[in-house]
Amino acid sequence: MTVDAANLHEGDELPALELTPTIAQAVRYCAINWVFPEFFFDPDFAKSVGMPGTMVPGPLKLGLIYRAIDEWLGGAGFIRQVRAAHRRPDLAKHPIVIAGRVARVYDEAGKRRADLEMAVINEDGQPSVRGFAVVEFK
Repeated sequence: MTVDAANLHEGDELPALELTPTIAQAVRYCAINWVFPEFFFDPDFAKSVGMPGTMVPGPLKLGLIYRAIDEWLGGAGFIRQVRAAHRRPDLAKHPIVIAGRVARVYDEAGKRRADLEMAVINEDGQPSVRGFAVVEFK
C-alpha cells in the first residue's frame, strides 16, 4: 500500500499492524544492542522479580512503530521524526496492535508533511505506548 499524499486528510486512520512479539525478537534486540536484561528472555527470572512474564523491550516497540509507518508510506515519503512515551509494559507472546491516525497535514519548506499520532495497544485495549511522528512526502 502506498499512501496518496494529495488525498490525505486529518483524522485518516493508518492501517492497524497486528503483531505478537516473541521472545526470539527480544533476544535479537538484546544481541544487537549487546544488553541482556534477563526479564526480556527468561520467564523464570522475570517472575522472580515480580513480572508476569517476559517483557517486550521498549525500543523494540518503538521500532515496530517505525515499521507500521514505513509500511503505510509504501515508498511515498520518509519518516522525519518519531517520539514515544512508554506507559506500561507488554508481554512477549501476547498480541499488540500498532495504530495511528493523521493529526495534521501541512506544507513546510516547500514539502508536504503530516503529523501522526501513534499508539501500541495491548490485548486489553490499553495503550502501552503513545507516540508522535512527522513524515515528509516525496
